[in-house]
Amino acid sequence: GKMEIKKFDPVVRKHVLYKETKLK
Repeated sequence: GKMEIKKFDPVVRKHVLYKETKLK
């Protein structure tokens, strides 16, 4: 299944959700 991971984005300076399929 697909997972949603919260990751800190230094560009926008906040936590954003990443889909597992986009993590490459």
